[in-house]
Amino acid sequence: MNGHRKPWLAWPCLALALLAGGCASSGGGGNDGGSDGGIDIPDELPITFTRPDVGEPLGAQEITSFTRKLTGFLAQVDYFGWALWHAHGLHSSYSPDMPDYGLYWQDTRAVKQGDTITFVHYGGADNLEIRTSKVLAQALGLYLASGDETARRLAELYSKGIVALFQGMLWGEDDPDTYVTARAIFTHNHSYTDIFGHQVAVDYDPVKQEKYDWNAHTIPYSNDQVFGSIWVRNMRSKDDLPHLFRVAPLLLRAARDATDPALRQAALQGWNYLEGFARDIVDHDYKIRTKENGECYVPVEEDNPDVYKDLATFTNFDSIMPGAECNPKLTCALMAYGDDRGNDCGDGISRQYEAVATAGHYFNYAIVRYFHLTALLQAYLAGKTTLARELLAGLAQRVDEMEADDSERLDHPEWDADMASYLLAAAAAGLPLTSREARIIQERYSLAVDHYLAWPYWDLYDASVPDGEYDYRPGRDQGEDRHVRPEEMAYIIEYCYSPFRNPAGVQLVDCEVVLDPARWGT
Repeated sequence: MNGHRKPWLAWPCLALALLAGGCASSGGGGNDGGSDGGIDIPDELPITFTRPDVGEPLGAQEITSFTRKLTGFLAQVDYFGWALWHAHGLHSSYSPDMPDYGLYWQDTRAVKQGDTITFVHYGGADNLEIRTSKVLAQALGLYLASGDETARRLAELYSKGIVALFQGMLWGEDDPDTYVTARAIFTHNHSYTDIFGHQVAVDYDPVKQEKYDWNAHTIPYSNDQVFGSIWVRNMRSKDDLPHLFRVAPLLLRAARDATDPALRQAALQGWNYLEGFARDIVDHDYKIRTKENGECYVPVEEDNPDVYKDLATFTNFDSIMPGAECNPKLTCALMAYGDDRGNDCGDGISRQYEAVATAGHYFNYAIVRYFHLTALLQAYLAGKTTLARELLAGLAQRVDEMEADDSERLDHPEWDADMASYLLAAAAAGLPLTSREARIIQERYSLAVDHYLAWPYWDLYDASVPDGEYDYRPGRDQGEDRHVRPEEMAYIIEYCYSPFRNPAGVQLVDCEVVLDPARWGT
């Protein structure tokens, strides 16, 4: 461990994981949750950081009205109950020999027939951990703040979902590569009655077809040591990683603070796997390994086997842009070893690389922005306050430039909506919000509430919904406008719960109401 000791490595399981690659098996493979004793993580922002306020301050009535509107939406659509009923993967009733888990899926349709909803999988669900991680963070925050039972159940199920994507890649009896994760796994068709009394079925058959895309392969996995004969979508890419790693500190906090033992266990196991994943990336020169037929490898370009696929490495640009993808490398190094491993990211903005990456694809904005947050959060956890202060200053610069970028705003109708949710995520990581930013958040989230309240399918089990095939997730598009994504509509919970919320920021919302579901809409 190079002489560096992270404060939260005081308990046996994680220390053994670093030295031996795993702890005792759980459900047929990987490590168990271990002990939750000795977790020493900061409970407040460990640095002082301020910004000059700009914009017109919000009045008390504006704060009250926005709080009522946003929390009223969460209550009216039963946001966490909605997320829980469509979360699925493998139900606990399927087999006592297999762990249950749930995920927030994509490439999946809900087919209603009578009193049963069947989730039919037809695509690879390549980036399902983006959605899952975003909602998991909010469920963890709400449960830890209020003890909400629905949030607890969802947090446990999603935490197990993270683990299942690792366990679904454990080939054979003694696979040594525990910390390699799939994009998605397709286990077993089954049906069950959920906690709401809903009749649910899961049909993976349509997606169980061999498919060899440039970015992932859908392949049979006949010898998985946890789930048996299943299908896997391999080649885990960097797309989901900033969101997975951003929820990791909350998993660690839940492992320490959750009063429910099942959630505490699931959260700690989730953290163990993510920490091991980060270590695997660092130990293999910042490459994201995958597996096929039991072989572990880093994907390379089909037409040039000497070049790693960009989706699976953080080093492709180093020779021409030193430090190009520094934030993800720093995140993994701090998460795995509590040490920067020579990654000096400065303020966290890699201008030349980011200009190239985001010009190529708008989606890359989310990757570079959220990796800035993961590096900052891991700096807090590792006690690197000087490093954290510089990253936080860079974060302030980043959001100032986002607000001023009218060129990108014109090119991308989602710009302001994505900025609003990112501002909340940044504020949960210590950025003190300005009055102007608070108004941006209020405006964009208010528009999104109006949009989503008009969607008629929040409860597909309602008798007014006829039999048929549905997308159980509302779309964000409305004409030429695009709203805050549905999986980001509860970001206000993480903002209010976060111990790193900066007291120097302006008041945006009544957090006492936000963190008390009994008061939502009041």
